[in-house]
Amino acid sequence: MDQMDQKNTRINTGTSVAPRRDGSAMPEAIANAIAPQRPFDDKTFEELASGYNFLETSDRRRVFARLIIKECDRVRMEREAAGSSDPVRVLDVGCGRGIGREVDYTRAMRHHIDDFWGIEPDNTVTPEDGLFDHMQHALMETADLPDDHFDVVYSFMVMEHVADPDGYMSAVSRVLKPGGVHIFMTPNKKHYFTLTASIMHSMKIDELILRLIKRSSKDEYHYPVQYKCNSKTQIDAIASKTGFDKPTYAFLEADGPRGYFPGPTKILFYLLRKKRAVIRNPQVLLTLTARMVKK
Repeated sequence: MDQMDQKNTRINTGTSVAPRRDGSAMPEAIANAIAPQRPFDDKTFEELASGYNFLETSDRRRVFARLIIKECDRVRMEREAAGSSDPVRVLDVGCGRGIGREVDYTRAMRHHIDDFWGIEPDNTVTPEDGLFDHMQHALMETADLPDDHFDVVYSFMVMEHVADPDGYMSAVSRVLKPGGVHIFMTPNKKHYFTLTASIMHSMKIDELILRLIKRSSKDEYHYPVQYKCNSKTQIDAIASKTGFDKPTYAFLEADGPRGYFPGPTKILFYLLRKKRAVIRNPQVLLTLTARMVKK
């Protein structure tokens, strides 16, 4: 794995998720939603980046929400140490109705954020009232956002859908403060599932296959994919052009793409999972998490 650079080593290694924004108690249901369920759920980004996170995490939404909370707490702690009371400002790109359509994860992050912004390209999707301080329907590339404003910009399962990664990342760089962090999760292009899906996409048969497997309208469960920004090679090249330091990466896989192996094909899923337990290569696990620091 790539060594973390000087800026990246500032990641907070604490595990607290106590509410920090306004002193109010986090509702029990929300606290339970993000409570660790497996050994690696509460690890820092640095710890996840240095380990083999196969079957050691639970819901990736939980892991992601806790990583964002740690980023917010890191910013706040650094400000307090410097005698600053500047607010922690965060942007959720592709906010939808919550992280992976589960609003409790976003509500948990809300408790650690002073100035919370959301953008969502789908005009038919609106987050719950009061979740964001500012919200607009727009693409990252076209959103009306202030320059050098945010400490953290994040997206969950968005990058595989981005048609113009250079434009997207340039826009993220523009709105981040110097030293600000962009962190995102996306399906890893080196995983057999994503690789197969990418090939089917290039053959223009992916939507048909997905509908056959899921037996539902494609519009009910996903947006069209692009697969232009979900590998280390792609992301490194884009980062170098858009004002970021060299990204760092963490890979994880909980239960894998079990739902995409119907009927007797399940045996193939278990054989592939067995292989991952024996051949321990973290960079082929299903979910890629990238952490990028603006220069």
